[in-house]
Amino acid sequence: MNQSEFARLHGVSRKTVTQWKARGWLVTDGDDINVEASNANISRYRKSVTQGKKSSEGNRQGNKSGNTPGNKQNTDSAAQIAERILTERGATMSFDEARTMKENYLALLTEHEYKLKSGEVLPWQDMVDKVGDEYHRMRTRLIAIAPEHGPRLRSLALTSSDTEFVAAVQDIIYEALEELSLDNSEQDKA
Repeated sequence: MNQSEFARLHGVSRKTVTQWKARGWLVTDGDDINVEASNANISRYRKSVTQGKKSSEGNRQGNKSGNTPGNKQNTDSAAQIAERILTERGATMSFDEARTMKENYLALLTEHEYKLKSGEVLPWQDMVDKVGDEYHRMRTRLIAIAPEHGPRLRSLALTSSDTEFVAAVQDIIYEALEELSLDNSEQDKA
């Protein structure tokens, strides 16, 4: 049986059959599809099999397990989610495949932990927190300029020239920037 006939048998498009072939679900004998073996793979891997249907109506119904009022919200733990996924999709892996997946996952986890400890991967949350603290410190210092120096600037604006006023404002800004550029340890000593 060729791919077009197999697609008609299952009520799907030829493109879907090509995807099944790419996934390794189809067993072929040369250019022809071994129907029995391929159907066994499809029933093993595919959630809903539409074997024998002549229309694709069964495939258009979609998943009805969306966020309807009767369905649970996503408050499950990771273990419950994993268990639900396994029951929905069926535990289709052999023991050796599952062991290989587990070992690959553990190897990747160990590699990530090594990279963290060796400094190759940086602890991003610590850096985000540090930058957030610095921005907070800068914001607080800049907001304090107006009440701290406002009265003096007001009197300068009334009694001095524009260049003296601009110089005074620049001095205040430079002072604030100098204070902000100090490290926390230097600031504690000052």
